[in-house]
Amino acid sequence: MRKLLTTLLLLSLSVPPVLAQDEEYLLTQKTYEALSKAQELMEQTQFGEAGRRLNELLAQTEAGSYDRAVVQQTIGYLHSEQAQYDRAAAAFQEALDADALPEDVTHNLRYNLAQILIADGQYSKGIALMEQWLASEGQADNSVYVLLATAYYRVENFSKVIEHIRTAIKNDRDPKEDWYRLQLSAHMSLNQYKSAINVLEILITRYPHRKIYWDQLAALYQQQEKEFTSLAVRMLADRLDLGDPKTLVNLADMYRYLRVPYKSGKLLERAMNEGVIPSDFKHLEKLADSWMAAREDALAAETLKQMLSKDNSGKTHLKLAQVYLATEDWQQVIDTLSPVVGSLQGNNKGRAQLLLGTSYFHLDQLEQAKAAFSRAMAFESQSSQAGQWLRHIDDILQRQNNAETS
Repeated sequence: MRKLLTTLLLLSLSVPPVLAQDEEYLLTQKTYEALSKAQELMEQTQFGEAGRRLNELLAQTEAGSYDRAVVQQTIGYLHSEQAQYDRAAAAFQEALDADALPEDVTHNLRYNLAQILIADGQYSKGIALMEQWLASEGQADNSVYVLLATAYYRVENFSKVIEHIRTAIKNDRDPKEDWYRLQLSAHMSLNQYKSAINVLEILITRYPHRKIYWDQLAALYQQQEKEFTSLAVRMLADRLDLGDPKTLVNLADMYRYLRVPYKSGKLLERAMNEGVIPSDFKHLEKLADSWMAAREDALAAETLKQMLSKDNSGKTHLKLAQVYLATEDWQQVIDTLSPVVGSLQGNNKGRAQLLLGTSYFHLDQLEQAKAAFSRAMAFESQSSQAGQWLRHIDDILQRQNNAETS
């Protein structure tokens, strides 16, 4: 952990500031020249000589002055270059305490001091300063959230770990494996086992060859008294090549078999989004079936619409129409089925006519509904239901005729 914190610090530590040219913040000529020489020595890694000159210069500046604050700031950078973080922190703190630097320089210095405090193991102080900096920062780099998450982990504030590492993951196109592991550890520390399961499923999607995640997932299912699911995960991990993306598809199939189709859908969706498995017709069909079983109608419709151009049989249109029927979007049922009903075969054609008839009926287009139900009567699996609809429509039409003639 210390190595990670130090690496983050070295990657993001600001370079020494450009000497201010604003009239309010002008160095004396003597200080300017001495600082320039010290910075040249630092660039040449002559840290000993640079430190000697800076200490001499510090003694010649007035307490609380802008000149002294800049010298103290530069001394802080000198110590940080040599990984002397405790001495760097002290110098930066003195520069901040002087309250003599421009606001933007103070803001950046507060950031650097926070990093150094965390790298030096002064987690509580570093966290407080970094949170203060973050509150006034418009858009922080992702490394800030990772650094804060690792620091909060050190002080065992696991809720804050989760908050900041989730932000880092959300903001990054390619989140690091260590970030997920940190989130997983925080959830486990808080006994948030369902959330830990969700993280493990992401890790399995991204790193299916790492058996440890499969073992942890199985153990968590067992802990949640889902012994059958736990056994299925263990068997899957033992019998299949964990480097093969087919493993993820099989796991998704297993979730559907265990009647947890939403997990199946999320697993397939994530795997396709991250390129672990291709977004081809076969996998999209599995995804659509998962969403339909989970009654996620909007997600199912979105997936099925992606499949329409890849299917000439009309079966995908029929599935999409069923989703629209479930949401009572009657016109969409008609628009989806009408172009393909002729290409459907057997009972699928009968089902399509039944769906068309139902939709026409709810749109009060009774003659069109009657025609569709009449065509559905030709199919054994739909004849009984179609017959009931026809009798119901005839009753409505008869009542309408009687009302008109009375």
